[in-house]
Amino acid sequence: MSVEENPPRASQDYHRVAETYGGSTVLITGGRGYIGAALAQRLALVDCELVLLDRSPGNAWKPANASGTVRFAQADVTQRKTWNEVLPNTDYVFHLAACEHTHGSDHDPIHDLEANAISVLYLVETCREQGLSPKIVLASSANIFGCVDSVPVNEETPDDPLTLFSIHKRTAENYLRLHAMSGDLRSVSLRLANVYGPTARVDLMPRVVLNRLIMQAIKGETLSLYANHDCVRDYVFIDDVVSAFLLAGSSEVVSRGQVFVIGSEHGHAIADVVRLVATRVARRTGRETSIRSDASVTIGPAELRNFVADASRFRSATGWSPTIDLEQGVEKTIEALV
Repeated sequence: MSVEENPPRASQDYHRVAETYGGSTVLITGGRGYIGAALAQRLALVDCELVLLDRSPGNAWKPANASGTVRFAQADVTQRKTWNEVLPNTDYVFHLAACEHTHGSDHDPIHDLEANAISVLYLVETCREQGLSPKIVLASSANIFGCVDSVPVNEETPDDPLTLFSIHKRTAENYLRLHAMSGDLRSVSLRLANVYGPTARVDLMPRVVLNRLIMQAIKGETLSLYANHDCVRDYVFIDDVVSAFLLAGSSEVVSRGQVFVIGSEHGHAIADVVRLVATRVARRTGRETSIRSDASVTIGPAELRNFVADASRFRSATGWSPTIDLEQGVEKTIEALV
């Protein structure tokens, strides 16, 4: 398996946007994670100092063909001392590090709180105490909206978090919003829909649902449909997400502590997505993929939600728009894996 390290640009000029980071110091927490590796690879093309912070060993992965300096910080965002060490002289912080347990599970709630919320409190408190003012972009989650009454969903839709992860992500947003309102920090939070697609670190691709389905189909495994098969989801391609992060960090929205919804703006029933994956993988491999219904699995409230993003506010503020539709994205992901 291989993933193209420098994928073709979409209609938006990724490279032009990334050049605004030239000469700066950019910290990515979770910098060698699923989304972090994709963002790091894009920023590695820029002549900047790129600091990738996560708990991966030093030889886990590094960006290819880096134009600037790449440093690795093997550390834990849940430790206050980590922020004291990495924040000085930093111009931009993309905070992607997170911990998500199985949906509906209360397993290790304290660690969930530490990873998803307390880490951000440490970030803002370190900035306040040391007089630092980096531009901060937080990877948040559309799951904060919970089970909505109607779609599409925008920033005015009431929050109804149904998992610890969502509750703690919302808390992290509030920490940033509070400090932005007081003028202490510049920040923006992006509530992401279901991200998928090939990333520079292939071994982490199965961490997201749609990628995992595609990989199961390629291996000839049977795909399962559960009680939520008619629920609608919004799947946003990882290149479009990287573009959203870069635009958020380089635009005026980062000064206001705002929250934006990010997604493809198209909804697809889960059953239709599973059938699309089976069909496209069969076309590529010549091997049929079986699909079965499984009523034995208990589906919690968080998995019975519908979600389609209305990203018009972010589009108006930054010029961003999704460029890869689901069919194209599935094809690109299959192509990267076979």
